[in-house]
This record gives sequence, structure tokens and C-alpha cells, in this order.
Amino acid sequence: MVTRNSTNTIEFNTQEWGAPVSYFTIDTGASLATETNPGEAVEAIVELIARKGTILAMGTELNGAFRVAIENNAWTQATLEAELQALGATVGTNNYNCTGATVADFTL
Repeated sequence: MVTRNSTNTIEFNTQEWGAPVSYFTIDTGASLATETNPGEAVEAIVELIARKGTILAMGTELNGAFRVAIENNAWTQATLEAELQALGATVGTNNYNCTGATVADFTL
């Protein structure tokens, strides 16, 4: 078994990822609860985010709002928001409307 060096501290409020991680709160404006199947809005949103980073985690969704952690992220708040809105008003098989989506940065 590997043992910890006695001079290394164990700290709270730290992140031990292998690469830089960015965090965003995304609010699409309406519930995504029925948009999780293949070909529906969540798939389009996830595929969009994954173009410029690796999704490590997605938080609980409530009325269209959720948080996402992205490793090696190349998005900014503004570019991600613009691209989500550009998905349009007919996203996926149920024609979900992303035109009012907003994005905000957050930190842990």
C-alpha cells in the first residue's frame, strides 16, 4: 500500500484534476426533463459543449438550469452562450427552444 508523505497536507477547497477545469451555469429557460433521449435537446447541448472540452460532470437540472464542469475548456461564457442560442428554436425531435439560453461562470 502506498503511504502519504507525512509533510503533505490534506486540504479542503482544492481541486485535484489532471487538467484545468472550468465551470458554467447554463439556463436554457425551460425544463429539459423530457429532452434526454437520443436526438433530443440535451444531446445537442452536450455535443456542442464537447466540441471545445471534455464534460466531467453535469449537475441536477431544474427548469432548464444546470451546472457543468468542463476539462480543457476552450469556451468563454460569451462564446458558449452565443453558440447555445444559435442552436435555435427547433432543437432536437421535440423542437426545444434554445434562443434564450444564458451562461454564467462559477467557481467551486
